[in-house]
Amino acid sequence: MTDDFNPKKSMQASIDVAEKNISLTSKQVGDAMSAILSGQIETSMIERWLRLLSQHIPTSAEIFGGVQALLQTTTLIQTNIACEKIIDTAGTGGAPKMLNVSTLAALVIAACRGVVAKSGNRSRTGFGSSETLASLGMNIQAEPDIQVKMLAECGFCFCLASKYYPAARFAAEARKAIGAPTLFNSIGPLANPAGALRQVVGVWSRDLMEPVAEVLARRGAIKAFVVHSADGFDELSVSDTTYAIEVVRGRVMGNIVFEPEQFGIQRHATAPKGVKNLEDATTLFRRLASGVDRGAELDLVLINAAVGLMVADKANDPKSAAGLAAEAIHSGRVNSLLETAITLSNQ
Repeated sequence: MTDDFNPKKSMQASIDVAEKNISLTSKQVGDAMSAILSGQIETSMIERWLRLLSQHIPTSAEIFGGVQALLQTTTLIQTNIACEKIIDTAGTGGAPKMLNVSTLAALVIAACRGVVAKSGNRSRTGFGSSETLASLGMNIQAEPDIQVKMLAECGFCFCLASKYYPAARFAAEARKAIGAPTLFNSIGPLANPAGALRQVVGVWSRDLMEPVAEVLARRGAIKAFVVHSADGFDELSVSDTTYAIEVVRGRVMGNIVFEPEQFGIQRHATAPKGVKNLEDATTLFRRLASGVDRGAELDLVLINAAVGLMVADKANDPKSAAGLAAEAIHSGRVNSLLETAITLSNQ
């Protein structure tokens, strides 16, 4: 950004282009995002811009421009662990939620000696991953130096969006007014504060898979899967086909599908019913992490953790990966790691 950058002028210029129903360039989005993140743009203008862009699925250029702008405001986790080894399991949101699958999967991966800097945000439901972890006793506002220690000692930390991307608060009211996924949903998971280059990214629409995969490739992802299930979830499904695009060492490798049977798991007739409140979410999280519960909920965790273990190069195929995930849970390692992470976060 140059010294003569004019936030309102840049924002208006981006709106003028978007009003013509033309996709924006990376620079146009980057300039508009920088204007928003400067705190100098009124909510009505931000809302107008986001609504215009929400008329189409974000392009890879639009997402990339937004990611670059957001990273310029991000507090980074200065770990000595190479970015090439760090994993994130954050999704875009915007799809129906059953339980906190991505965070449970992250803990399983860490229990299998992966290193996971899990991105997340406060949920519109009030019982998403951040609220559930806080309810379990984790300090989700832990400082970056504590997060560095957590990654080194237990291979897991939780990166709360408002902590690491504080300038994004300037768009909060506009996003709330829209009440549906916006460009910010696509950007967040791709701006990991620890620089993770291994990712599983669930998206709310199958049409969003390719643009997200292209951005992951452009940002040099070592290994990643972008997923969306045929039954409408932004994660792998235990009751239907899951569509995926694989990215390997900065290249989009193509489309694949995952079926529950590939993981050695019997397909369920329906998706898990999910949780209704924070108490339910916290209880289920603990029961699944400790291996007490069985059924569709546990299978959902296993197949999503399995794909993460493949991304982490801890397994070569879905079935063996799911086996590793199951062993980590039933041996008690996942629950033990959760307790360690909670303790470390509060130091």
